Amino acid sequence: MKPSKIYIKIFFSFLLILIVTEILIFALFGIIMGRYFQSEVDHYASAQVMMVKEIIDSKIRTAPDVELSQNESLKEFIRNWGEALGAKVWLQGSDGQVVAKSFSGDLPKDQSELRSGQWRDFGHFKLRHGRKKGSRLYAVIPLKFKAEKSAELHVFFVKREPTHPEEGFGWGLGIIGVVIALLVMPVSRLISKPINELRHSAQRIAEGDLSHRATVKRKDEIGKLGRAFNHMADRLEKMIRGGRELTAHISHELRTPLARIRIAEEMLREKLERQNYKDLDRYLNEIREDVGELDDLIGRILTLSKLDLKEKSLSFQPVNPVDLVQVLLSRLKPALDQKNLSLTTEFSFEPPLWGDPDALQTTFSNLLENATKYSPSGGRVIVEIKAVGEEMEFLLTNTADKIPQEDLEKIFEPFHRAGAKKEAGFGLGLAIAKKTVEAHGGAIEAYNAEEGFRIRIRLPRNPTPLLDEGSLLQNSRRDKA
Repeated sequence: MKPSKIYIKIFFSFLLILIVTEILIFALFGIIMGRYFQSEVDHYASAQVMMVKEIIDSKIRTAPDVELSQNESLKEFIRNWGEALGAKVWLQGSDGQVVAKSFSGDLPKDQSELRSGQWRDFGHFKLRHGRKKGSRLYAVIPLKFKAEKSAELHVFFVKREPTHPEEGFGWGLGIIGVVIALLVMPVSRLISKPINELRHSAQRIAEGDLSHRATVKRKDEIGKLGRAFNHMADRLEKMIRGGRELTAHISHELRTPLARIRIAEEMLREKLERQNYKDLDRYLNEIREDVGELDDLIGRILTLSKLDLKEKSLSFQPVNPVDLVQVLLSRLKPALDQKNLSLTTEFSFEPPLWGDPDALQTTFSNLLENATKYSPSGGRVIVEIKAVGEEMEFLLTNTADKIPQEDLEKIFEPFHRAGAKKEAGFGLGLAIAKKTVEAHGGAIEAYNAEEGFRIRIRLPRNPTPLLDEGSLLQNSRRDKA
């Protein structure tokens, strides 16, 4: 299976951080331990050299008249000390001739290279470090005897294996890095796997599987991302399915008036061909009414769409909802009297309420007209407006049969008509009312009450508008559902 790009990026990011970290650790260790190691070696070498210098001086003083090449005690000491140190030790006279040495054969070739390098002068001797082909230490100890004669004791120590601790530390650090790099692989996969699953879920939804959801078990940020993705998918599915249903409803609603217009047009054409001008005005009026119905439907659909897209705006100003409702009730008085409906009002709200007067008037008008239309003759309509905390509560109750719960749950959906009769109308009024109330930061609900069917609206006195400045639904017509 080919690793994903996010997996590769995470893996190499961890690997780069690991490499940089190990380099910094190694450099810091090398600086600190290198200085410490060199200081310890210098201290140890100084003590050894001072001790040997004193011993050799003592041996020379005990036999001052004996030539250095004839001093067997000195030669034996040099051999024993060289073997004990594991080093090559030789005594060189002032003329450059080797007087005594602890080894057989020629002098080390490397000593000429070290001799030309940078020395550390400790007063009684000189010390030189080297790392070529291993760890090397070269010391030169000046000796004087009989005032006019001098000599030099050379100590050349070579150990082919690395002796500095940073080398072993470096190998250990490298092994640890390899182990961590291997562990980074499953960690990278653990991080990238849920992201790949989200990508796969997005592809399935893009291909049309709207019911698919990502499996989310984590509680970290990736889990939150997965839950947010599923929430987005839920909303997207509802919007797409709602759009499809809306298209189907629009097509159905448009077909009826268009069919009537077609029939009226055919009747007109037939009468004109026969030169029968009787009832022409009636057919023309029917066509005008159907065109007006189409215009009303299209206007409401546009209004609802703009509310969904947040393109409609509100113009907030102080409003007295009691005055708005009283004006609407006076306009509905003939319809109330015609059906012999009893009207009861109870207004205790003290203005002002901040809102868009045109939008609120349209909302109240739709609700009051529906209550009048669907109340049986001799029924009752109750309107209440009161303050509940920092909110205004509008209650509208009308005599009606109980509405099934499944209809109540869908009553604010576009084109939905509640009740068994499914009376004529578009079914957009309550949907627009709901969007308008929500744009004011309020809430609307419908339920069965003891007196009949009731709608309750709650609006905050000082809402935070969901839309910007402007007017909303200024030219909306009343709903017929």
